[in-house]
Amino acid sequence: MPEEFLKKLKEHTKSEWKLAFISAAVIGLLTHMYVFTNMLPNHDGLTNIYNTQLKFQSGRFFLGPLSGISSFFDLPWVNGIVAIFYLALMTVIVVELFEIRKTVSIILTAGLIVTFPTVSATFSYMFTADGYMAGNLLAVVAILLTKKYRFGFIPASLIFYISVGVYQANLPLLLMFIAVWLIRELLFTDLSIVALTRYMIRFVSMTVIGMGLYALTFKGYQHFFSGKITDYQGLDQIGQSSGSVTDQLMKINDSFLAFFFRGFLTDAPVNVFELLNIGLFMTLVFMIVWSLVRNKLYTQISRMLMLVVCVGSLPILTYMLYFVSPGVEYHMLMVMSLVTVYLLPIIFYDRIEFPSFLANTYSWSVVVLSVMTIFNFAIISNIAYFNMSLKYERSYATVNRMLDRMEQTEGYEQATQIAVIGYLSMKTELSSVKVADNIPSMTGAMGDTFLFQPYHYEYMLANQFGKKLNRVDEEELAVLRASDTVREMDSWPASDSIKVVEDTLIIKLSPQF
Repeated sequence: MPEEFLKKLKEHTKSEWKLAFISAAVIGLLTHMYVFTNMLPNHDGLTNIYNTQLKFQSGRFFLGPLSGISSFFDLPWVNGIVAIFYLALMTVIVVELFEIRKTVSIILTAGLIVTFPTVSATFSYMFTADGYMAGNLLAVVAILLTKKYRFGFIPASLIFYISVGVYQANLPLLLMFIAVWLIRELLFTDLSIVALTRYMIRFVSMTVIGMGLYALTFKGYQHFFSGKITDYQGLDQIGQSSGSVTDQLMKINDSFLAFFFRGFLTDAPVNVFELLNIGLFMTLVFMIVWSLVRNKLYTQISRMLMLVVCVGSLPILTYMLYFVSPGVEYHMLMVMSLVTVYLLPIIFYDRIEFPSFLANTYSWSVVVLSVMTIFNFAIISNIAYFNMSLKYERSYATVNRMLDRMEQTEGYEQATQIAVIGYLSMKTELSSVKVADNIPSMTGAMGDTFLFQPYHYEYMLANQFGKKLNRVDEEELAVLRASDTVREMDSWPASDSIKVVEDTLIIKLSPQF
């Protein structure tokens, strides 16, 4: 009976799980409510108001089915709530994986997971955000199953296979959580090296089997179904030489430092984000040194070597896809794995039981720093959403003006095609300078407009304004660009920037094509 099932579920649900789930749900809703209750499409969202998300060409074989749970429509409130549900479950799994027990630790863990900038960047692609959050959840579920059960790596490998089939960046996410779990065991428990090695064999087996299944699917799609892999992010170059190991390590180092300390390394101003990250790494160094001294780990050579390898590998694990393809360019959507770095001080704080001035000082430092970081992440998220709102309003207003002008153009009634020539610049100090300087680069949310390509105008005219005009193909567009008619036209918003030639409505946005 349902009542009996719910009763048993309640009896077997730990209080820590309830707190983790509720904290993640509440903080997540408070942080992201604006993007859930507004239609804020970006350049991809504009063309994916309805899409099955069958991204086989991108190697994301399971994104469609998982995104389809909330339908294939771009429903911000539904997709957002489902995504928060997945993140809340992910928080529960992380709390259980690291055996986090203190109330404050659990709340902080929840806050960091649901406000991390990668989550906000993903929510700028709201039409598919819940699918990606499901992939994150599956990655940590695979780790927990592998840890808890001797042969758990077998079902876990299948779960991880689905996770990486949602998004390839879930491989670094999985490996970073494993590395941080090992650091925790090395610093804070007396688990033997032999026992840790057994765990490592299980983790490696799970990862290898999962990635092996993914590789078979990837190659099978190419060879048996003649599937063409997109060149986006170098997916069609997977397995090709990415340069020397030294070159890739330099890229990894630069990317890792740029994420945490952009303001100190570039011309961008130093923001609260970078300052808080200095505090983060200070607590990490203190945590490691204190643990080494207090537990006399420096006397255990094998344990020390394993610890050095785990800590040193963190940047490499996050940015390991540089080794996979020469075309990979990391952005905010790909670095959810870095949330583990922010979790490390909380994991240590949760283990502190011995009363002392040093322990008390460290504990308060971690809690205050984490609260400030969560709040800063929430501010970054909402600045990104604020910019998305501005982008939409600028783009909508521009197309609205264009449609008004089109309707006044002779021959408009006969037009069935549209040719957009050039690119319309809408650069503003607010979006291009103020927003860009004050928050990290939030993929999908940055910029002044999302009208980059002719198809953006086609989709917006059709979906937002109800005017169906098919864009001309590239061959015809090239002919028009070279024609005297277009050369003699002035650029928007000049009176002759819009013309109808036969059944084609031409909009010239700029003299440079």
